[in-house]
Amino acid sequence: MAQKRAILLVYALSWLGLAALLLAVGAAPLLQERYPRWSAFLYSLFAPLCHQNPERCFRLDGRPLAVCARCLGVYLGFGGGLVLYAFVRGFRSVRLPSRPLFLVASAPTAVDVAGNILGFWASPAGMRFAMAAAWGLILPFFFVTGLVEALARKDLELNPSDKKPKIAARRSGSNGDLGG
Repeated sequence: MAQKRAILLVYALSWLGLAALLLAVGAAPLLQERYPRWSAFLYSLFAPLCHQNPERCFRLDGRPLAVCARCLGVYLGFGGGLVLYAFVRGFRSVRLPSRPLFLVASAPTAVDVAGNILGFWASPAGMRFAMAAAWGLILPFFFVTGLVEALARKDLELNPSDKKPKIAARRSGSNGDLGG
């Protein structure tokens, strides 16, 4: 039962964090005219995470969002993955998907990033967004599991007499499905 509470807590906090993140992404351009300091503050929060190249950002109210199309795709894809997580995994137990699944799902975005950096091509914003959103869909299956496992380990450190938590970690060689 404690594991179910941990999963629900991590899941709910993931939604809250994502909502705050997306609110800040959209608020930055909207605040620029009336509250330029707040706008600058929000843009600066994302600067260490994103290049914020205006040509690669979607616009809101004629101004670039606080993150590029690829970063926005990851964030919105993560939200879609949280929705899927509830239906595919549920909240009774956690199980880490296979590493090969992560690598296969990451490959299109990784190749696109490398191709853009090396100058082989320049992907349009819509393509960057779509590939990153597809990658973002799988992230909650790793993120929620990882945080729940970290909480369980921390609980074991605090209560060493308790039994080891029942977290079934998947290793490579598994079938790679996301199902529970």
